[in-house]
Amino acid sequence: MRTRRPQLFPPGLRVQLTLWYIAVSATLVILCATAFYMIVKIQLETNFDTALRLRTQQIAQALIVSQGRMDTSDIAGQMSQLGATAAYIDTHPGQSKRTFQQEKDVSPGDFFVRVLDEHAQTLYATTDMRQLALNATSVHDPLHGIPWRGTVYDADGRQVRVYCTMLVWQNQIIGVIQVGQSLESLNEQLQTVLYILIGICSVLLLVCGLCSYWFSARAFRPIHHLARTARMINAQDLQKRVPLPRARDEVYDLALLFNQMIGRLERAFEHQRRFVADASHELRTPVAVIRNMTEVALSRSEKTEEYIMALEGINEETERLGRLINDLLALARADEQKMQLDYEPVRLDFLAADAIESMEPLAQERQVSLASGLLQAATVMGDAARLIQIILSLLDNALKYTNSGGKVTVSVEICEDLAQLRVQDTGIGISPEERQHIFERFYRADPARSKALGGYGLGLSIVELLVRLQHGTVSVESEPGKGALFIITFPLALEAAGTGL
Repeated sequence: MRTRRPQLFPPGLRVQLTLWYIAVSATLVILCATAFYMIVKIQLETNFDTALRLRTQQIAQALIVSQGRMDTSDIAGQMSQLGATAAYIDTHPGQSKRTFQQEKDVSPGDFFVRVLDEHAQTLYATTDMRQLALNATSVHDPLHGIPWRGTVYDADGRQVRVYCTMLVWQNQIIGVIQVGQSLESLNEQLQTVLYILIGICSVLLLVCGLCSYWFSARAFRPIHHLARTARMINAQDLQKRVPLPRARDEVYDLALLFNQMIGRLERAFEHQRRFVADASHELRTPVAVIRNMTEVALSRSEKTEEYIMALEGINEETERLGRLINDLLALARADEQKMQLDYEPVRLDFLAADAIESMEPLAQERQVSLASGLLQAATVMGDAARLIQIILSLLDNALKYTNSGGKVTVSVEICEDLAQLRVQDTGIGISPEERQHIFERFYRADPARSKALGGYGLGLSIVELLVRLQHGTVSVESEPGKGALFIITFPLALEAAGTGL
């Protein structure tokens, strides 16, 4: 059996921000502490080397030089700081005998001293100094006028800093002085500084973490208030809005966008409610007519002709009901972006001419003159079936609202890289207030006339939707009593614009 690992939930945004704050603060604190520690270390080491150099000069002043020869007898007496047991070694010319003079013992950890002549022979040295493993460079460089400094280890494994320089008498190098001192005190100071920095950094990070968690809580307080207000808003209470904070920051933008979203939802819900109410009303009318006709036919009719008339009426109403359902289905598919369009190059002027020919019988029936204006050759990218539907819907609408003896004109014109389909009538016109709503669903400028002619107020809504889906625009120009002009604009097809077709 495979054991199931426990699911780890990611931390909240507040905890994430706190962790990020701590990480950034820790990085900055560690960098600053490291820089401070390195500066202190360099400064202490510089001071340590300076002290060694000054001690070297002090020892050089204690030497007695006569005829280019050094006398080291006064060093131990004047340098009480010398570490370990001192041994005086002096070899005079013509003598092979060496005399050792023991000096007093002092505590270890002080200075280490050695004096050499120009032949690298030891004239004076402390006992601990002889135990240091110095390389030949420490003598060779000073004899050639180059001071030397370095770090070595004594017999106990302690670090010792050594400074070596030359002794000059009358512009001649007559010897070398080597002075060393244990780095134990320096390392102890650096260790103390390190412990102090670790303690300070730990306290700073702890305080930073607590402060960042508290500041995160304060920063998210407006968002919590926003969420609490949003929970109180539901579908029946969409007129409420979240309060905008005084500071115009990111929370202000979030609240503003949230209010805009609620406004869109409110309009969408209102539109949906109105759409459902209008659709229910429109669907109820033909159903009621069909039911009434069947009841009358069943209760009163006894002749075959009366049954036939009732069935013809029922058939007419079912056709109207079918058209309404198809229109509603088309709108629903478009809203869900499921309407399939076949884009191909289409001659808009040819479609306009075909639509005029198809609507001519209806125009004659209503005693309206249907004519074509300027039909320029215009090729657009679109769905031919949907384009024909658009033109037929506009012509049907124009004929519907044009009185007998009126005129409807269809034209296709090219304006730069755009093709314009223009449908103009001499009908009753549209008021400015009505022009704002004519493309809304179930809206009818003249409800009585539209209902008498079988309209549901969906034709122009479908036209606007189909035009928009094919990357076009639709607009209307009209005044009451002076007819209306519908202008639909599509981009010209690229091949058509390039060839001039």
